[in-house]
Amino acid sequence: MDLQALMEQAKNMQNSMKENMSTMAIRARSGGGMVEVVINGHKEMTHIDIKDEALVDAEMLPDLILAALNVAYAEVDNRMKDQVLGSLGGMDLSSISNLFKGQ
Repeated sequence: MDLQALMEQAKNMQNSMKENMSTMAIRARSGGGMVEVVINGHKEMTHIDIKDEALVDAEMLPDLILAALNVAYAEVDNRMKDQVLGSLGGMDLSSISNLFKGQ
């Protein structure tokens, strides 16, 4: 595989990952479901649902929101890592070492 083909394959993989990130919807809850957030693969919050019982304790509410977001962010990271590793599984990286021979 030449460098041009390898670069094209990497570009296609990057485009596919960007598309998957945009359509991803990760839900996470905290406080026994009192707070639920939804984020996309770009880690942008697209929805938040706060149950009435969470509004009783104004000091606890920010912690519940942050906890749900942190769970969602970790899930995005895990999914993206799995996607990258899966994509690389089909890529022949053996030719990369040939690029540096003779230098």
